[in-house]
Amino acid sequence: MSLLTPFFLILGLIAIPIVALYLLRLRRQDVLVSSTMLWQKLIIDREANTPWQRLRPNLLLFLQLLILAFLVLAMARPYLPSPSLAQGNVVVLLDGSASMLAMDIEPNRFAAAKAEVAKLINELSGEDQMTLIQVGNIPTVLSSASNNKAALREALDNSEAKPVEADWSSALTLAAGTAQSLPEAKIVIVSDGGLVDDLPLLPAEVAYLSVGQRTENLAISGLGTREGENSTQLFASITNHGNMGQEATISIDVDGILFESRQINVAAGDIFSTIWELPKSANIITARLSDNADDKLAIDNTAWTVHGSGGQYKALLVTDGNIFLETILSVLPGMDAFLMSPDLFNVTDLADEYDLIVLDGVPMPGPLPDANFLVIDPRPELSDQENIAAPLFSTSRPISNTQITAVANNPILQFVDWDDVNIRQATMVDAPWAERLVESEGGPLILAGETKGRRVVLLSFRLQDSDLPLQIAFPVLMANIVNWLTPGRVIESAGDSLGYVNPGEIVTFMPVSDAAKVTIRKPDNTLWNSDIGDENLIFDETGELGLYEVNFINANGEEVDGHFAVSLLATAESSIAPVKTLKIGSVITATSEGNLDGQQELWPWLVGIAISILLMEWWIYHRGLNLLRLREWRARFGRRRR
Repeated sequence: MSLLTPFFLILGLIAIPIVALYLLRLRRQDVLVSSTMLWQKLIIDREANTPWQRLRPNLLLFLQLLILAFLVLAMARPYLPSPSLAQGNVVVLLDGSASMLAMDIEPNRFAAAKAEVAKLINELSGEDQMTLIQVGNIPTVLSSASNNKAALREALDNSEAKPVEADWSSALTLAAGTAQSLPEAKIVIVSDGGLVDDLPLLPAEVAYLSVGQRTENLAISGLGTREGENSTQLFASITNHGNMGQEATISIDVDGILFESRQINVAAGDIFSTIWELPKSANIITARLSDNADDKLAIDNTAWTVHGSGGQYKALLVTDGNIFLETILSVLPGMDAFLMSPDLFNVTDLADEYDLIVLDGVPMPGPLPDANFLVIDPRPELSDQENIAAPLFSTSRPISNTQITAVANNPILQFVDWDDVNIRQATMVDAPWAERLVESEGGPLILAGETKGRRVVLLSFRLQDSDLPLQIAFPVLMANIVNWLTPGRVIESAGDSLGYVNPGEIVTFMPVSDAAKVTIRKPDNTLWNSDIGDENLIFDETGELGLYEVNFINANGEEVDGHFAVSLLATAESSIAPVKTLKIGSVITATSEGNLDGQQELWPWLVGIAISILLMEWWIYHRGLNLLRLREWRARFGRRRR
């Protein structure tokens, strides 16, 4: 046993005055009496208070000295070496992702993980400090380096697991940065596993506490729709992540009405896929699993997807003749394309008839119709048109050095390979409101952005002056551009084309041009409101699974509604088998079971013993007084009877 604060042992000297009080007698005034027969008690008391007499055995004195000894020892904080991970500067990564809501441990894994972290907090001693980080789709620092156990416990109590996919790369990067700033740091991961394989090596000692027992889970792993010839086709996949076969019922609701239920049987580790032919007008689709008693994770038993409005978008192609554009617009799903000659192009006849206008070497009209634009081989606005406050863009010199030098990370360029694309020449385009997506040595080749309430994409070259239409990149690029320019969609996000977004994902709204405010009703029926300005709205409160109802309200109080869904279709979270080892870099870390020396402090037990002895001393003292009073009462009562 060792002491953390041995200086307090000096307080043991308090025993000296306690003993002295028992050695010294009280000085009293002498009184003359007629007889000492009645004062035998006084004689005994005088003998006991004779100064510096021999100390006689006294139980109360012994108990008081014992109380002092335990209290002084408690203040010196003795401890015994014990297994602990909470030593030094500890960075704890607490997994708060969807898999931690599995109920194979009562009430769930996250509660069990919090209990493990609470033990680590209790084991902190001396100058030990803990940094507490919760791992989710965005890692969150619950408490910075602190040895305040009360503050750490409060931060831990306020933490909640969320139905999101864990971003372990970001969490470990945050933990590594924190550990580097602390001496002798160690990182403790409290999780059920599920970390990706290509994690970097950490600059600190790593310990792993595994949480979880069972593996059984049946989950909806895929849900999507596509346009059929006379119907909407729904694809669904159900994965059995457990070690034994499971039976369940899958039910499909279409726009709030039960469409069909099927009994399914999925073997262990297998995937069951099926297709439904839904009505052409199907919009909001819900899939549910039920009657799967052995399932340990409930949140992945329901999924939602939004197919869309069910109607076609209208696009107007204004060109002198471009077989590439005519072909691609005619085959894009959900698009009705119309061809018009520049000679017949009259903006006053367009109004709001078209959702998308494609201009191929045609000047921008003025005033602009309420539509989005794809402008190829840009020409400035017609100078004789009225009501043009400022041009959308300007053009100047031709560009001949069109070697591609930079490609932006943008959804419009997703899956587009530019390595083999060659462009003979382009035109220098200046559009301050637009982002340069593809840059060449001479200037931008593709620009995109929002201005005057419209989305606009600019291609600064003629398609005929490049081999882009001959590349596989062309249909992919056009599909991305049209998807981004298509009006009427409620949201733009990474999962928009899938019909749902992932939990915790940021959603960008594309309000209609005359909308003044937006209201979102979340799955728990709470409302989120915001006024609409010149910029797109950002919505990040997507941590709850379910259907979100969006209403755009204009100045006249008229509403345009839409929906988007948040679904958890994450194999890494639905596969709840607890992992006993982690591979971080080239190091394999096994589940830790107290393999680091810690300190088990004994002062709470010593204080408890001191309090118990104090109560005993109080009882003995008052019991002695009561016995003395009883003897006196008996003596008086006996004399009266005589």
